[in-house]
Amino acid sequence: MKIQEKDFYHGAALTQITEHPSFKALNTAGSGHYGHYLINADRHVFVKYRTGNGRSWNHVFSIGELNTLRAIFAKQKFVWHALVCGDLTVCLLSKDDVERLIDVQDQEQQRIKVDVPQNGSCHVSGTLGELPHVVRHNDFPARLFQ
Repeated sequence: MKIQEKDFYHGAALTQITEHPSFKALNTAGSGHYGHYLINADRHVFVKYRTGNGRSWNHVFSIGELNTLRAIFAKQKFVWHALVCGDLTVCLLSKDDVERLIDVQDQEQQRIKVDVPQNGSCHVSGTLGELPHVVRHNDFPARLFQ
């Protein structure tokens, strides 16, 4: 099977997850959405990636992705987004973070932007506004298992 670009970027996030001491199992979540995984049978993780060598990445959420998020958010407590930002970092966002940044009820595409200043943490904004806190690089994957 031919290796696609998305396989490398998803692999960057999934490898870090599987190397964490609390990791037990990794499965596709069965939503039909590529990049939606189930970790340890109770944690939903959506992996998205953007390429580029800059310090800013826009992650766009299509209407189909928003529909999937809406359904999962309604049923699940532990939902995370692992936003792979080029080859620099993985920005981990909780369900609460995502709901502050985008409107999953909307029927128009939404975006989450991750800015990483030199020697700094992730500054995250979205269609609805900015997070009031920075996201540290070492939050991923540790925070996923808390």
